Amino acid sequence: MINKHFHANEIVLSENCRKIYNHPLGNANRLPTVTVTVFTRHSPGCDKKANRYGKRCRCRKALYIYEDGKDTVISAKTRAWDQAERVAQKERDRRNPVKRRLQEIADQEAQRVLQQTAESITVATATKRWLGSQKSETKSTENKYKRAAWRIQEWAADQGIVNVSDITADKLDTWRSTWGKGAEKDYSSLGPTSQALFQSRLKQFFTWCLGTGNLDRNPSLLLAPISKNKHRTEPLTREQFAELFPAIELFTAAATGEVREFAKELKALFLLQRWAGLRIQDYLVLPRTGLVGNRLSLKTFKTGAPLDNRVLPDCVIETLQDLSPDRPKFLPEYFFWSTGRKQAGLATKWGKYIRDLNEYLHFTGEDGKRMRFHSHMLRDTYSVELLLAGVPLQDVSKLLTHESVAVTQRYYGRWVKARLQQLEDKSVEAMQKMGVKITM
Repeated sequence: MINKHFHANEIVLSENCRKIYNHPLGNANRLPTVTVTVFTRHSPGCDKKANRYGKRCRCRKALYIYEDGKDTVISAKTRAWDQAERVAQKERDRRNPVKRRLQEIADQEAQRVLQQTAESITVATATKRWLGSQKSETKSTENKYKRAAWRIQEWAADQGIVNVSDITADKLDTWRSTWGKGAEKDYSSLGPTSQALFQSRLKQFFTWCLGTGNLDRNPSLLLAPISKNKHRTEPLTREQFAELFPAIELFTAAATGEVREFAKELKALFLLQRWAGLRIQDYLVLPRTGLVGNRLSLKTFKTGAPLDNRVLPDCVIETLQDLSPDRPKFLPEYFFWSTGRKQAGLATKWGKYIRDLNEYLHFTGEDGKRMRFHSHMLRDTYSVELLLAGVPLQDVSKLLTHESVAVTQRYYGRWVKARLQQLEDKSVEAMQKMGVKITM
């Protein structure tokens, strides 16, 4: 049986403890005595099992605890004596009212400092520091974080919110209800996929604020996940692609403002996307030095992937050469970058022009329903037409500058009707070669 009186390890309340807890001296004899002692639970074959307190034995260690007339034995969850002693000391401290009270005071002070910090940091300062903490591998990702920070700053300023601590879950939920294409405020103008991505970064921002002690609660926790749009963009048929150019003439002729003069730019932009297959942002920042003869070289805006010496058809080269560097509203060293526009805002500007162009288009999808055109359809057209021409999927993936063939398969390996028909024709041809008769 274990001796229940380990006087060397007893914790008796001191005079300071009595003061903290306002114990009358007359009740001192009622103050609890606690004993916490390390001992060894030897295995049957241990040669040191005669000594419960031998420190060099590697058998399991345990704690004997005597408190308020009751004794308990718990595992120290270690075989090392020194580690078991640290566990024992934590148990003693946990039962020591003086140390417990001092820890409470320390926790209260830390909480007070945290609240003062949270109340004083502004949204502008917090978003700037958050951006500085994000180490992005690509320029595109860095710009997306900057765009997210801009949205937060603009919304907060519009709401009269100065400090991060003034942002509540209710205010965030109300803001989210305004997100959508064509929203009244630019900082709320987000499509379905963009909404999901932005909310993810919004939550990252508040998690950072919480983790750095600039907030004592996360107001974004109640924002429910936004399901990403599972709809895949449809490629254009050859007839639909041909319809784009007369529609451009009608659109620009009826437009007001600078877009009235942009017919040649829109045609060149669409031809580039159709025959080189990159994203619109890659071309909007395309320098003239990127085109040598009929070969195109650049680094993609989104991932920084290199595109080296991509051969372009003559019709594309001709439309690009027709864009004079002396045009008054464009930077002379670029094909499409207009003056007074920041890089991040180019896609938004041209995207609006393309949305407005839909008034002069009447596209329908494979399901017979009205299909709104946007420029990324031309990247789909490029990939599907290559697949129809017999180019292997892994080669199409390389041409699209994807890092993984799986990405190409998911987004651009669609079995549109033309590909399904092609597969059926190959299947019929194969069966006929096997000697069977097929009546079509």
